[in-house]
Amino acid sequence: MEVTDPAHPLCGRRFRVHSAARSPDGHVFVEYRDGIVLRIPRAATSLSTFGQYPVRGKLSRSAIEELLSLVKEYELCPTPTKSPRAKSGRRFQPRTSKKSSKN
Repeated sequence: MEVTDPAHPLCGRRFRVHSAARSPDGHVFVEYRDGIVLRIPRAATSLSTFGQYPVRGKLSRSAIEELLSLVKEYELCPTPTKSPRAKSGRRFQPRTSKKSSKN
């Protein structure tokens, strides 16, 4: 079993299942180390019935307001125009081959 919830501190870790509650909103008990058993919400694991990557995060009102102000600020920025010839790196210049004449 793997912890798949990105907000969970053990996200990405795999454990052997010790036991599990039958209800889908229950917990899974996993073997950690040295006989320690951890209780992890089933919804945070690969055993979840909610899908592979459910939405878990919430944004605060102030975070949303800050994000929207950044979007408005970005909309006010002029769009940079690129010259069709503006490329980075060395330019390729074919070599002219001179035929050497052997006598």
